[in-house]
Amino acid sequence: MYKPTRCQMLLSSLFFVLFVITALALLSTSFSHSFAQFFSILNKGFYRPLIWGFYLCGAALSLVYLLRSLWHKEEHVRAKFIALASGALFIGLCLHPPSPSPLEGFLLSLFFFITFGVLGLGRFLLKWQDSQTARSLLFFAPSLNTCLFFLFASSLQSYLLTLNWLTCGDFALFCLWLAGLLFVLSQCPHYFGLYEYTNLWVLGAGILIFLLSAPTLFQVERFNEARLSFYVLGVLSWLAEWMLRPKSV
Repeated sequence: MYKPTRCQMLLSSLFFVLFVITALALLSTSFSHSFAQFFSILNKGFYRPLIWGFYLCGAALSLVYLLRSLWHKEEHVRAKFIALASGALFIGLCLHPPSPSPLEGFLLSLFFFITFGVLGLGRFLLKWQDSQTARSLLFFAPSLNTCLFFLFASSLQSYLLTLNWLTCGDFALFCLWLAGLLFVLSQCPHYFGLYEYTNLWVLGAGILIFLLSAPTLFQVERFNEARLSFYVLGVLSWLAEWMLRPKSV
């Protein structure tokens, strides 16, 4: 267990606020005829500009880190390259915000699972921390909180309300995420602090609400901006963890 930074506390608070908004919107849409279109309206009217704001924050964070590393003449070449690439990507997303198709959404989920899920959860189980490659990977490995953000985004789905290879694949990725997290919890409970357990409870409540609201999620599954917002929040959390990490850590 480690002491969370201010940035991690801020992101966890933002994650909780977004969860409350999403949960209330889904429940009111699913169980109140007066608010039958509320989540669809919120999906475009709230989450879309929120995602654009996240893109802007990502571009600013990458630029600040890149300028700071150049000013202090830091030698971490990989970090500079990733900061440059992420800054260019976020600027491009700000100028041309995408609307992922179902296939693109699944490929995005697969990318996040391979990139952040395997590395983020595997770091606590694998005993290969002594090599140079391992130290480099561990520098960029996401924290448990960031993994929870990505897992929460993966859970925001219609849960096999319709059966096709995309929904089955998406559900399988979510199950692998969840199984990996529970295995880490059983093997390494000392890595879970207050914020990790809090976000774990939020995840559990979210899964229950999403199961109850599966028909509503199915209606917006083609352009699920709410889900994308949690994925982008996870990317911001990952960037902030190593870009704002104290030099003593």
